[in-house]
This record gives sequence, structure tokens and C-alpha cells, in this order.
Amino acid sequence: MLEKRIGEPCPTCTTPLMRRRSTFRSITGDVAFCARCCSSFELAKDEDEIAGFAEGEFAPI
Repeated sequence: MLEKRIGEPCPTCTTPLMRRRSTFRSITGDVAFCARCCSSFELAKDEDEIAGFAEGEFAPI
């Protein structure tokens, strides 16, 4: 699966990609999704961290 960033143009239809929860069993988390042509792409590595937390850190309650 190709790696793309949020906001990059879709390689098929040039619509900007948006973040969406993955529906694939092999990919957990979010993917870059094109709503126009229903294409999904793996997120580039620098966007895997959600809300700036490193692994093992928790948000304060």
C-alpha cells in the first residue's frame, strides 16, 4: 500500500486526501482516504503519532 500524507492529492483523481479510520483487517488505526474514488493509502510515518504523544505516554485526566 502506498504511503501518503493528509492533504496530498489523490494519484487517481487529484482530490485532497483526508484522515479516516481503517476498515482493513491488516491495517489498524487511521489511513489517508479519498472520498471521491474511495481509495485508501497508508499514512506516512511522521503522521502516525496522534496528538503528539509518544508510545507509552498517556494524556492527563
